[in-house]
Amino acid sequence: MVKKKLHNNPTLKERTMKKNMQANLGRVIQLLAAIVIGILFQPLLMADVVVLQNGEVITGNILQQDASGVLMQMEYGTFRYPPALIKEVKKEAAAAPHVSNNGKVIPDWAQIVTLLANNGWAGELTQVPATVINYGKFNNVPYVSFRCASGGYELNIFGDLNQPAAVQIGAMTYLKDNAAAKSNCVNFICSVLANAADRKMVRALNWNQKDVQKNGSMAFETLLPGEWGSYGGWWVSVYDTNALASAQASDADMLALAQPRVAAAQPVATAAQPAPAADATAPDSAVQQPAAAATQPTTTTTTTYGYYGWTAEELAYARRPVTPVAATPVANPVNPVTTDDRVYPRTYTRTGGTYGRRR
Repeated sequence: MVKKKLHNNPTLKERTMKKNMQANLGRVIQLLAAIVIGILFQPLLMADVVVLQNGEVITGNILQQDASGVLMQMEYGTFRYPPALIKEVKKEAAAAPHVSNNGKVIPDWAQIVTLLANNGWAGELTQVPATVINYGKFNNVPYVSFRCASGGYELNIFGDLNQPAAVQIGAMTYLKDNAAAKSNCVNFICSVLANAADRKMVRALNWNQKDVQKNGSMAFETLLPGEWGSYGGWWVSVYDTNALASAQASDADMLALAQPRVAAAQPVATAAQPAPAADATAPDSAVQQPAAAATQPTTTTTTTYGYYGWTAEELAYARRPVTPVAATPVANPVNPVTTDDRVYPRTYTRTGGTYGRRR
């Protein structure tokens, strides 16, 4: 009798199991290949585009588009382009959303401004020059400033723009006593904060008097019109006391960063060629130079803030500095006056604790 070698003759069940394993392995390999191909060859997401009348193409993220023009957000700040300058607007529906700083108590400046722009009450959002504050908790802390609703609201973001130390919004001018406007400010600040306990603190603030609540190193504050530092507005502020204390710029940083509200006057001949049009994107070389043959020179002023500087119109919106009533005149090593009449650039960087203008 011939014995069968069973180990070389697998059963039907064993053959079926082996076939299924091979099929499953094939499907896994196909799936992995599809994922890799999708990652490597997915279409690039394009930014929004604004084409100006002069042919210049501006790319970025359109925050608002209304009767007063287009507000474009870019790496180096925000710019509003009036309708007269715009030839075409191409808004990319599939534009990649801004990625927030995960784990940050206060998100970066770009996300904060985007959140504000998405509110129906925040029309005509515009970035304005931020006046240097040289007293109190915001002493020499760089910041960026925005206004909307015809100046009815003001938003300020302090410190490192990627990791802000503080954010505040105020109901200003005609809205300073408006209950709905105050509610908008509180709701906006709550939309910025990811921590539920922090939001609860904000909603618990007293709207009718100066109030400060704390949750660890986080502080939440209301400030009323008429109080020092309110600039006539009603404010709600959120700040990290530790981060704010370390956000102060050094004298060297301030010397490089802050600039006079109005640049030094230069004598220009009466018959000199017209000054170039005020343009936030004009290069340094566009600054008007004194005419060679000066006759009865008049005085004009120019700004020297670099390629992404402020226009004369924008500078006019910078709020005037104030000096504390009880302050004693102290020589400022950067600008030896008691009242600091300087503004910060449209944007700036902070690396290794040192501030600088974005190049």
